[in-house]
Amino acid sequence: MFDKSYYHVLQDYIQSGCKEQLTSEEQDYYNALYAIVGIHRKYGKDQAISLLMHEPFKCSRPRAREMYNEAVNLFFLDDTIENRAHRNMIFEDLQKAAQAVLLSAKTPKDMEIYGNLKIQAWKVKQLDKEDPVKREQPKDKPIKVYTTDSNMIGIPSIDRNSLAQQIDNIPNISERDRERLKRDAQIIETSFEEMLDDTQEKTQDYG
Repeated sequence: MFDKSYYHVLQDYIQSGCKEQLTSEEQDYYNALYAIVGIHRKYGKDQAISLLMHEPFKCSRPRAREMYNEAVNLFFLDDTIENRAHRNMIFEDLQKAAQAVLLSAKTPKDMEIYGNLKIQAWKVKQLDKEDPVKREQPKDKPIKVYTTDSNMIGIPSIDRNSLAQQIDNIPNISERDRERLKRDAQIIETSFEEMLDDTQEKTQDYG
């Protein structure tokens, strides 16, 4: 039985989302490979191969090994399970094994096996590593307020007229620079046209 392999046909079948029609022989082959995967998961590789060598399949050992490899490649090649999920599954299996050993423990050796299983579970769960630093939550972030009104942050406002007189008394600067200082100090209103002119002048200076 199963002298012919339908592995490539089943690859196309699975990639199509199992929408293609299989012949009865191809369907039997698919069911056999799926059964091998189930035996592998529960009992391991040797039992899965042994299944194919007995009734109703009666395959030779080389053919059984070939079909085992096909089953593993067919059903495990496209594995989208995240590593964390795999670690949690292995952790649970090790915990169950450790608990079974603990319940039946009769000798110090049994307790040593129990301890080793717990350590393996501990490492698989990555409990031997530091927890990742949690990202700062928005509510924990400091609130920043940007304002030109000094009274909002408890600083007394300055006398704009006095500041204007001080700027007027600065010697050896052009009238344009004097107006620019007054705009920066918010003594006179800012004109967007003048801002663009200033930017253009600075660009020309750098050029």
